[in-house]
Amino acid sequence: MLHRAKAPLLLALLGLSACEGSIGDPEGTLSPPPGPAVADPGRVTIHRLNRAEYNNTVRDLLGTTTSPADDFPADDHSYGFDNIADALTISPTQLELYARAAEALADEALSIPSASESQLYEGETLTSPVGAVSGSAWNLWSNGELPLQVDLPMDGAYRVSTLVWGDQAGPDPVRMSINLGGVSLGQWDVTATAASPQLVEVESPFSAGAKVIGVEFLNDYYDDVTTADRNLYVDWIRLEGPLDAPLENPIRDALLVCDPVAEGEPCVHEILATFTSRAWRRPVSDAELAPLLDLVKLAESQGDPTEVGLEVALGAALLSPHFLFRVELDADPASATPHVLSGYELASRLSYFLWSSMPDEALFAAAASGKLDTLEGIREEATRMLVDPKSDALVDNFAGQWLYTRALGDHTPDYAVFPAWDDTLRDAMEAEARGVFAEFLRGERPVTEMLTANFTYLNDRLAQHYGLPLPGSDELVRVELPADSLRGGLLTQGSLLTVTSYPRRTSPVKRGKWVLMQLLCSEPDPPPPGVEGLDETAISAGSLREILEAHRADPVCASCHDTMDGIGLALENYDGAGAFRADENGALIDASGAFPSGETFVGAKELAAVLKSDPRLFACTADKLMTYALGRAPGPTDASYLTAITEDASAAGGSLTELILGIVTSEPFRQRRGEPASEGGAP
Repeated sequence: MLHRAKAPLLLALLGLSACEGSIGDPEGTLSPPPGPAVADPGRVTIHRLNRAEYNNTVRDLLGTTTSPADDFPADDHSYGFDNIADALTISPTQLELYARAAEALADEALSIPSASESQLYEGETLTSPVGAVSGSAWNLWSNGELPLQVDLPMDGAYRVSTLVWGDQAGPDPVRMSINLGGVSLGQWDVTATAASPQLVEVESPFSAGAKVIGVEFLNDYYDDVTTADRNLYVDWIRLEGPLDAPLENPIRDALLVCDPVAEGEPCVHEILATFTSRAWRRPVSDAELAPLLDLVKLAESQGDPTEVGLEVALGAALLSPHFLFRVELDADPASATPHVLSGYELASRLSYFLWSSMPDEALFAAAASGKLDTLEGIREEATRMLVDPKSDALVDNFAGQWLYTRALGDHTPDYAVFPAWDDTLRDAMEAEARGVFAEFLRGERPVTEMLTANFTYLNDRLAQHYGLPLPGSDELVRVELPADSLRGGLLTQGSLLTVTSYPRRTSPVKRGKWVLMQLLCSEPDPPPPGVEGLDETAISAGSLREILEAHRADPVCASCHDTMDGIGLALENYDGAGAFRADENGALIDASGAFPSGETFVGAKELAAVLKSDPRLFACTADKLMTYALGRAPGPTDASYLTAITEDASAAGGSLTELILGIVTSEPFRQRRGEPASEGGAP
């Protein structure tokens, strides 16, 4: 029999899943056409799917609700993002995890749904802290439960049955209950004896997952005079369900576009061609399909059903470099002459930039029709994609890393200092940041207004933390803020203020550095070797501003801190968990600050106004977006493109949408070149 678990891995190691070791199309049909000579558009290393992209891709490819990549190693970050191609390496451990995921996904895809299952558990095989085995049953001789631990595969209705009898004693019959997680599903009198046991059953909706089902004895009785003893005997417990299990597998139904058993090899070819062209995100040639078809034939020759071979072939396709990597071809890998991407390569760039996932059918159709060969066609598709809910990936994966929102899950303020902090507050802060960015992503507001926005998203929990009127909702709702509000804009969001603090206190240095690096792309110099941090004992007893001023008195320290501290100190009215405060250790907070260039400000609102007028803000946003879009850092040759994108987007209103449309129609996004030997490429 063909071993389904190892076959895809062996294929990958042998190069077969890469079509006999060739990353290119054997017939040359997929080579992108040469483009006109232009300035250097740069190049992107072959780009492995990161964890978010892998999960989203198998979701959209198969319809699975699983997230296999959650078990993969964390992706390395570079230039602030986890989708930078040069940093997305692959290890033998990761390859093994890819093989397991491919096998599991293929198994799920072709599994045949079954009706309700029934499992019988004999009483004498179970254990309980009450009672003991008695013949072929368990004797509950005192009040207590005989528990059964089960793992339910899915939500649904289940039937629990048990065969019982009792030793009757006293004025009442034996009384029992069937429990789910200690909660009774019903109670019954047991009047039966061992000679004629009683069947007790109950149906109830159960949720999927680990559960404890138990039969409980409720009314123990013992007479010291007559030695009459009331006991409950449990012969067996049976679990049936789910009784309403769907007799369909939508993934299987979508994949099997024909009947492979009845129609034979032509149908197998059609199934694999349809699936693989979507999985590899481009048309697939017969030469590339041949190794996959051979797997099906091998399974059949060893006595396995056709569908076993299909399952192995699907797993091999999911383990192929064409699936795991975003492959872009260079007609001449050693040539520095730019060429345009093929329609399918550009479709993948668009979809993984805007959706962190594979192209949909409309984008595949645009690639096939040549629509993506025109700037207008690219703009039209990108505009459509931005209003699709899948563009939430930009909120999570671009903004979440650019604005540090994703880091909130790894940051825990010290409860002794910030007792108001809990998971509910954390979730609300994350949702606030996502909601505000999503409105800018899909609206026409200028990017720079993110610093001074007069609205936010709040629920009662977050509003209470902020000291704002409660909106009267546990769910986040959009709230307009008055002009004199202490909130509004990125700099007053709890998520940012928390992740740029230490667990026990604020950090003007971290906050100032965040503004410089993330909003202005002006990274301060690293600290000189041997420089010590702040004295935490002194901080707890005095003003943080005074401590930092003393720290900057050292010229060595001042070289870095002069650029950061003034910015961060303007945010000192917000503590390490984002709550507003007027004083620190009993002294009023001085929230004044200044840039080395001379601009002064007091508090977050004035700082935001200064930053909003800084031309570096819009240019830096464009730089961050382009880095994320290309999966590489912009280099010197990209400067002229970035300037043009920034100027055009600013003239069109300065929205995120205009920046995105400028990036996807730029030469660095639509074109690439090879790597000459002088850059380390093939000689």
